[in-house]
Amino acid sequence: MASAAVSPPTAKPEPSTPNDHLPRPSVVISWDSEALCKHAETCELESEAFLIDPALLPTLEGLLLELYAMLRPKPVDYEQRHTMIEVFNKITKDIFGETNGFPVVEAFGSFTMDLFTAKSDLDLSVNFSNDMDGQFARMEQISVIRKLTKVLRKYQSSGRCYGVLPIVTAIVPVLKVTDKGTGVECDISVENKDGMSRSMIFKLVSSIDERFQILCFLMKFWAKTHDINCPKDRTMSSMAIISLVAFHLQTRHPPILPAFSGLLKDGADIANIQKNVVLFEGFGSSNKESVAELFVSLMSKLVAVEGLWEEGLCASNFDGCWISKTWKRGIGNLSVEDFLDRSQNFARSVGKVEMQTICEFLRDTVSKLTDFFKGNIDAPTLKILIFGAVNEDVPARQPSPKHGKSKRKRDSRYEKQQKKGKHTAQAGRSANSTAPILPTPTALMPPILRTPMPPILRTPPVHRVGSTQPIYQFGPLPQHPTPPPGFAYRLPQAHLHPAPHMMGQPQGSFIHPNPGIQLQQHAQHMFASMLAHERAINGSSHSSYGYDENGRLLPYGINPNYRRV
Repeated sequence: MASAAVSPPTAKPEPSTPNDHLPRPSVVISWDSEALCKHAETCELESEAFLIDPALLPTLEGLLLELYAMLRPKPVDYEQRHTMIEVFNKITKDIFGETNGFPVVEAFGSFTMDLFTAKSDLDLSVNFSNDMDGQFARMEQISVIRKLTKVLRKYQSSGRCYGVLPIVTAIVPVLKVTDKGTGVECDISVENKDGMSRSMIFKLVSSIDERFQILCFLMKFWAKTHDINCPKDRTMSSMAIISLVAFHLQTRHPPILPAFSGLLKDGADIANIQKNVVLFEGFGSSNKESVAELFVSLMSKLVAVEGLWEEGLCASNFDGCWISKTWKRGIGNLSVEDFLDRSQNFARSVGKVEMQTICEFLRDTVSKLTDFFKGNIDAPTLKILIFGAVNEDVPARQPSPKHGKSKRKRDSRYEKQQKKGKHTAQAGRSANSTAPILPTPTALMPPILRTPMPPILRTPPVHRVGSTQPIYQFGPLPQHPTPPPGFAYRLPQAHLHPAPHMMGQPQGSFIHPNPGIQLQQHAQHMFASMLAHERAINGSSHSSYGYDENGRLLPYGINPNYRRV
C-alpha cells in the first residue's frame, strides 16, 4: 500500500523523432512494477468517484440498450455472409482444386464472435490444412492472394464486385474485395489461424456473461464513430478494444469474467477451452452492475490511467489484472497483452499522436457523461454527442466507385457530427417508421436471398429514453449465431462447403442463378445446429428469451440470451 504512494523519479524528456508511432525505448520506465500496478488501481478507484446521479442510470441504460438493439445485425445480414463464404469456397476450389476437403474458406473476426454490424467487414481465411501449429510460408500466402486477385478482377470488370486490392506488404498479406450489391467488404487472408483461434475464444467467452457482448458492441461503435478503430491509421484494432472490455469486466469487484489463464489451463486447443468455459457458467452473476454503470466506469478507467501507459502499464487478460510490460521494441503507446502469445501487443498499431487523439475522445466522452448526470444535457443529445447520428435503416455501406485511400479527418468529422446532432436530436425517428431497407441485389447472392424479408418484430422495452423509470425488461433480440469454423478447430462440422446444387455455370453470377429453396434450408440448418451448440455451452435449454419457466426475468450472468432484472 505504501509503495503506491511513492512518487516516481522524474524521467528525462524524450527527444522528438520522426518515428513517433513506434513504441518508446525501455529506459522511460520510472516506476517499480508493483507500485505502477497499485497506482493504476488507485487512480481507477478515484476516477469512479466523479458525480453520478443514480436516478439517471436507468435512462442511460435504456439509451445504451436501445442502441445495441439498433446495431444488432438482421437475419439477412447473417444469410448474406454465410452465402459469401459459400461463394468464396467455390471460387477457391475452382482455382486450387480440392484434396481431402481443402482448401476451405472460413470466417473469423467480428462475424465469428457475433460482434458485427450490417456495415462490418467480413474476415475470411483460406485454409489448406487443419494444422493449427503448421507454418505457411509468406511467399506461398502471397502467391495464393495473387491467384485470387486475378480471378476476382475478372468479376470486377464485369461489374459484380469492386475494390479488388491485394495488400501483400502488410504483416499479414490480405486481399480486399467488396460485393457491389450489398457493399459488404471481404478481407481475405491465407492460413490466418491466429485470428481464427482468438476469435473463437472470444466467442466462447461471450457465453459466460452477456454484458461482455453488449459492451463490446457499444465500445466498437463508439470507436468507429470517432475514427479510432483502424490499425492502418495507427489507432486501435478491434481485438484491442474487445480485450480492453474483457479486462474491465475481469477487474470489477466482484469480477464478471475470469482471468483467461483459467480458460487456458489445459492449453489453447479450442475443444479444451470450450470445456473450461462451461465451468465458469454464471461466474459474474454476483456482480449486479448494469451496462450503463460498466460503460461509465470503463470510460473513466481509461481516462484515469492515460498517463501510465508510457510508464509500461499493460492490461493483461491472461492474468486478469494490470501488469508492467516492456515489449521487444520498447514500451507501447497503448499496451494490451495477447493472451495466447504474451510477447505480442494487441495495440501495437497505436501511434503516439494517435494515442493522444484517443485520450482526447475518452476525456470528452467522460465530460459529456458528467454533464448528463448533472442535468446539463438530455439523453437524446448525449446519444448524438457520444455516438453520432445513428441511421438504423442502412444495413450495409453503399457501394463507391473509388478505390484509393482518402485521408481521414477525425476532428472535422467530429465537429460536423456535433453540429448536426442538434437538429437530429430534435427530429429523431418515428416509432412507426417503415421496415429496414434491404440491400441492393448482388451478383454474389442467389435469388433466394434477394426476396424481401418480413420486418423483424421488436418488442419495445418498458423504458424509453428520457424516462427516469427503472428498466424491468428489454425486448427480445433475434439471435442468429454463426457456425464455428470447423476444420481448424477440430469441432463437429457445420456445412461450410458449397452443396452440389451450387456448382452450376457462372452465367451472370458467381453461383448457379437458381439454387432454389435448398440454400435457405441449408442456412436454417446451420443456424439451428449452432443454436443447439450455444445452449450446450450455456448449460440452458430455456426456449423463452430472458425468462424462466415461471415467466420471471433472469439476472445478468445467468445466460447470455437473458436480460437483467
